[in-house]
Amino acid sequence: MSKQATLSSHTQKYTAAAWIRTIIMLILSLIIIIPLVMVFLGSVKSPAEAAQMNLQLPTSWNFSNYAEVFVKGNMLRGFINSTIITLFSVITILIMASMATYIIARRNVWWTNLLYFLCVVGLIAPPSMIPTIKVMRSLHIYGEYYGLVLYYTALLIPFAIFIMTGFMKGVPRELDEAATVDGAGASRTFFTIVLPLLQPSLATTAVFLFMFVWNDFYIPMFLINDSSMYTIPFSIFYFVSQYGSQWHYIFADLIMAALPVLLLYVFLQRYIIEGMTAGSVKG
Repeated sequence: MSKQATLSSHTQKYTAAAWIRTIIMLILSLIIIIPLVMVFLGSVKSPAEAAQMNLQLPTSWNFSNYAEVFVKGNMLRGFINSTIITLFSVITILIMASMATYIIARRNVWWTNLLYFLCVVGLIAPPSMIPTIKVMRSLHIYGEYYGLVLYYTALLIPFAIFIMTGFMKGVPRELDEAATVDGAGASRTFFTIVLPLLQPSLATTAVFLFMFVWNDFYIPMFLINDSSMYTIPFSIFYFVSQYGSQWHYIFADLIMAALPVLLLYVFLQRYIIEGMTAGSVKG
């Protein structure tokens, strides 16, 4: 009887602790959700209602604000530029980082440990723009799409390797040995056996990389010298400068710019959670 009472007491304590954690998480979630809801509601309000910046529903839902912003803000050009730069950067980084991670995780020798250490240092060392611009000019890639892609690849590949190494170490080595027995080489083993198992890690890394490149304003500001190559952050910057008092347009512009990242996270959420959990306990 005493054991049952003790078990009941522990259950009540656990339930109370779970409720407290749930309430805390709900409060923290509201800190993020409330501003998003306010921005969305403001994007479909009239100019006077949007200027009040509250959570009241609009008297009329003006979804035409999005069409106005799309035309006036030249969003199509910005979306095309950001899509080209972001997709090619993320794909290049994931391919190169996954192959490098495979070697680092499988070969525990001094030079792979040194490579991993250099990747960690690469996360800390800040990039220097003036020497970078001079090098890119000498290579005739300054102000080009592939110049930005190469720069983002060099900048973010240490981060991708750092994130993916823990997950890669959790992939059983016996798979490599079985593939070798079946006559598969290193490349075939990686692309046909190991790489499909890295989907959670790849999805997690891809979302972080996509968010960084898509939302980045600092790097394109130095490496783009043609207005036809302006990305989404540049489009927002110039749009806000021109329509700074018309909050219904600004809110609609922000929603449209954030929508691709939100959709990517929604579609890859299951893989992201799995990848972050696996990477935190393996390796």
